[in-house]
Amino acid sequence: VLRKNIFPSHFVNRRVRCLQSPGLTLRNSRPDLLQSSFSRNFTNVKDAEAGHKADVIPEGSKIPEKKVASLGELVRKKFIDISKKLKPPFHSSSATFGWKDIWDFLRNNWKQLILADLLVAFVMDKVSEFRVSSALENGTRPVVKVKDGQFVSRSQISKTLEEVYQPDEDHSYYHVVCGEHGTGKTTLTKMEAKNVGKGVIYVDVPSDFENLGKAFGKAINLTFFEDTSIISLLVRKFFSSAMGVTGGESAISSYQWRRVMEIFRHASEMYKEKHKKPPVIIYDNVSRLVHKNSEILDILQDEAKDNADERTYVAVFVTSEGSVPRRMESRSAWSRAKKPVIEIGDLSEKESMEYLIDKRKIKKEEAKKLYELVGGHIVTLKSVADDFIAGQSFENIKTIVFNDIYDNFEKAMINPDQTNHEMAKIIIRALLNSNNVLHVSMLRELTKVEPNKLLENNVFAYHPRNKT
Repeated sequence: VLRKNIFPSHFVNRRVRCLQSPGLTLRNSRPDLLQSSFSRNFTNVKDAEAGHKADVIPEGSKIPEKKVASLGELVRKKFIDISKKLKPPFHSSSATFGWKDIWDFLRNNWKQLILADLLVAFVMDKVSEFRVSSALENGTRPVVKVKDGQFVSRSQISKTLEEVYQPDEDHSYYHVVCGEHGTGKTTLTKMEAKNVGKGVIYVDVPSDFENLGKAFGKAINLTFFEDTSIISLLVRKFFSSAMGVTGGESAISSYQWRRVMEIFRHASEMYKEKHKKPPVIIYDNVSRLVHKNSEILDILQDEAKDNADERTYVAVFVTSEGSVPRRMESRSAWSRAKKPVIEIGDLSEKESMEYLIDKRKIKKEEAKKLYELVGGHIVTLKSVADDFIAGQSFENIKTIVFNDIYDNFEKAMINPDQTNHEMAKIIIRALLNSNNVLHVSMLRELTKVEPNKLLENNVFAYHPRNKT
């Protein structure tokens, strides 16, 4: 359904999450202590791994004893060889150990230190691959950032998502969940992912493509070699800033998320063999990819289609922009999407009134006025309820809402004397004459503009269930 979407919460600012690089502390430069420290750390890889959520990791997902023992022994021997070649600083016999001693030690042993750094990173990289299986066994269980007293239960949608997150062995589709900004998609998606738990991986797609690989890795508990090695971090820092080389981080991110997908696919095969059902991976906020990195969205869709064919895992795409399902529908990979798509819309009048009266403790008469002002859009409904509870008069709240509507129209260039004004008038008039329903083919005919262009501003909503 193409209909007016005039409320301010439909224009949501993207937030970019910044990730900090790990630091390095030089603890001691004596060769014997270096050997001892590394021996302690890497002959007990199993103990360190088991210490991470040891009470919830199933036995079948732990790192195999033989592999841990052989890996630990190999690392221990290698560090013994490296430490024997370390040359002590010239002033190692003195009581004090200054910067000159540190410099001498680094200068004399740089080859061994680089080798040790790369070996540490390699071991951590391999150990983290084993941790992927424990991530699948336990599930991501994302945190839901909504107070219990303000959560609006939507039993039918929750039941549908629960069924999607628990596929049978022969499930051969991927799924698309769509709805406007602020309808509660992420909250409901996280809630059911947390409730189901086992076998469900949740990935919050970042706004910044350079963090995409890290976001995928974090979701399945994977640490990357290039983020563990100090040498690798220094080289990346040097070439990206001092040398002014561009595109390096993007290339690394592309490599990382492709590698994550390969590892996840392999882990999914083992998970299915063990549990007789495929795991589920949820891509939330995929609309962040459609404008600048649409080819990544295409690749994820192709992967989802291929793995649906092979019954390896089930992908779920969650999006809030109409241009995303429109793009996905236009590709051949859409053949494996489960139809109809799952749409999450506004609250009904009954649900809205229950929220305002029972959860926000607003009197029935005032709650009715607030609902009639903004409808059942949960984020906007919460906003006006917050203002009302804070002491704002209804007239002030109405002024704020109308001002936000004007600002949204301004951004969409549909106010008088703006580029899209006449086109918007045609669409709105047609919607009013057709009970707020307009097929995309009619939209194209009336405006001579491709629907995707009109959907980018989030003023009109696209409903893929009936292509209106």
